[in-house]
Amino acid sequence: MEEIKKQAGFTLIETTLILMIVMVISSAVIYGTSNKVIELEEKRFFRQFQLDVQRAQALALSQEQYIVLKFGNKGTSYSTTNSNITLFENRLPSHISLSEDSKLKELIFLPSGMVRNFGSFAFLTSKETKLVTVHIGTGKLAYEQ
Repeated sequence: MEEIKKQAGFTLIETTLILMIVMVISSAVIYGTSNKVIELEEKRFFRQFQLDVQRAQALALSQEQYIVLKFGNKGTSYSTTNSNITLFENRLPSHISLSEDSKLKELIFLPSGMVRNFGSFAFLTSKETKLVTVHIGTGKLAYEQ
């Protein structure tokens, strides 16, 4: 008679345990990466906002006209206009909006490139409120993070 050899393999419990460990590790990696993506998107937005303010200021200087950067749509977008003509507009990321308590809702650039109004834009982000301060005259931005 032939001997029946015992086959070695994994039991159902062992396989389930390994799958659970892999799922826990995967979910931890996905959670950590999604927070990093939101953080990078916030940095990208604030950099883009700074560039848009500088662009509006440069347009005021080059065209020697008043340029207005104004927030609308409940603080979820902003546009830059010149005599009621929209030059460009941008939407804020879904987790960032202009706070209703923000001291500034718009920036007006004079033909000389100076700003008429100054103060701070208060942006609500997923974690905190971030301030973008516009200094009188030059229109330079300062970020408080």
